[in-house]
Amino acid sequence: MLEGWFNLFLSVFVILGGVWLAARFILREDVVYIPDGRRRHAWKSIKLLNRGCFCSICETLMSSNGVFCENCGVCSDNGCVRKADVEFRCKELRIRTRADDGRESRHLWVKGNLPLGSECCVCSEDVDQSSELGLFGQRCAWCQRSAHDKCFSEVSGSLCDFGEFRSMIFPPKCILASRSKGAPKVHLTGIIPPEWKDQWNPLIVVANSKSGSSGAAEVIAQMRGILHPLQVFELESHGPQEALQWAIHAAPATCRILVAGGDGTVGWVLNTILQMKVEPQPEVAILPLGTGNDLSRVLGWGAEGPDVFNPIDYLRKIRAAEPIKLDRWLIEIGVHHQSRFPVPRFHFRRSVFMYNYFSIGVDALVTLNFHKARESSLYLFSSRFINKALYLCFGTHQVVQQDCVDLEKKVELYMDDVKINLPELQSIVVLNIDSWGAGVKLWEMSKDSPSHGSVMREMHSISDGVLEVFGVVSSFHIAQLQVGLSKPVRLGQARNVRFKIFSTLPVQADGEPWMQTPCDMSIGHSGQATMLRKVTG
Repeated sequence: MLEGWFNLFLSVFVILGGVWLAARFILREDVVYIPDGRRRHAWKSIKLLNRGCFCSICETLMSSNGVFCENCGVCSDNGCVRKADVEFRCKELRIRTRADDGRESRHLWVKGNLPLGSECCVCSEDVDQSSELGLFGQRCAWCQRSAHDKCFSEVSGSLCDFGEFRSMIFPPKCILASRSKGAPKVHLTGIIPPEWKDQWNPLIVVANSKSGSSGAAEVIAQMRGILHPLQVFELESHGPQEALQWAIHAAPATCRILVAGGDGTVGWVLNTILQMKVEPQPEVAILPLGTGNDLSRVLGWGAEGPDVFNPIDYLRKIRAAEPIKLDRWLIEIGVHHQSRFPVPRFHFRRSVFMYNYFSIGVDALVTLNFHKARESSLYLFSSRFINKALYLCFGTHQVVQQDCVDLEKKVELYMDDVKINLPELQSIVVLNIDSWGAGVKLWEMSKDSPSHGSVMREMHSISDGVLEVFGVVSSFHIAQLQVGLSKPVRLGQARNVRFKIFSTLPVQADGEPWMQTPCDMSIGHSGQATMLRKVTG
């Protein structure tokens, strides 16, 4: 008896402690720390540039050994780094005074190592360095304009207007920061919109180095060289909260956000936007670095990122992209639990947001096994090829060892409160977008198939508040779907989907899997996110 009361007391203590920690997190002040004034160069390996460069000090040609500043583009071999730090200025991150507007907007010229195809802003001819070796030509680290050495005198003293992508940049003179009394660091206090005639929609870049491919470091380095370095974030060490503080401070301007990562990273950012109540709601573009990239495929950004990342080309695509609404769905999970203690029955609830798809069964089990393998200490290499090989391995295993047979006996499905008579299945898939399992278009593939449940409309949209539900017969059926040799089982369309799960089963939401104990589960509409769809042509 005493042991039971002790366990009850311990449980209450843990719950109250969790509430206290959550309250501290919610009520704490969100502070974004920034470097104080001019900072030194941010050196990265020259390999990220995918081209040979000359040292800005001794003009030695470097193909793989050496470094470059990801902020301004100055290059150095390993022996000249200290000298380069002293001799060359880097981008100013903020300017304390706004009194002299002309002084604040001067070019930051860097000699040599111009990108291929650079055009002189004076004579409009190519700045071709292929005929001679060494440092030739000048390039502004802010506006990206280039000039021949012979033409440079005509622009060297001119003002910088931040060039083609100024509507995407946070100018240093617009960033307000202060140091609180006794605080060791300077923190962001506000952003003053620049006084430009054209519309200002600053771009915030967040990149996840843990996504399927290993291209995040290159994206970060290239983007910091064109935009303000402080508007480009890496997500490995912390979440997107700090990045979104910049969007909050930029109001009333509408920020655009480039998410370099997979579907999971995109969902992470979208959920954080919702939790932080960022207004106006940012418009989100995608650079696909994950394994499946289903949302990226639907929005026109492609199945995978480019082999060689061209930041100028991608920024132009983002600038031309059109906003589109994406339905958000709330998955509410109610788990009944009978306590051993002399207290009433508990009803535990969990909520998960879904943007792409939700599934129960064999496909979720394959995803779960993959995630366990990737989190293992034996998983040393992150690449899209290895990830797909792991998926194939676990999928093939389920062809032999079928762990999700008789799913129709373990689950009840209700669509708009109507119970659906399920055929023999090993997976049930609930779609918001028509891309699942790395590009399988279940809706498009099943247009001529009969429906086992409600009548399905001919239209499909990611913003109509309607879900499409399909069945998958086996792991081998998944393989057939991926190569177009079969069709999914149509179960119907609905605005609300409910499940009653009677045994522990694998489930996943937007590629994030877990084992779900018996529960009642409902999926309902919960607002919309704003995405950017790539304009073709």
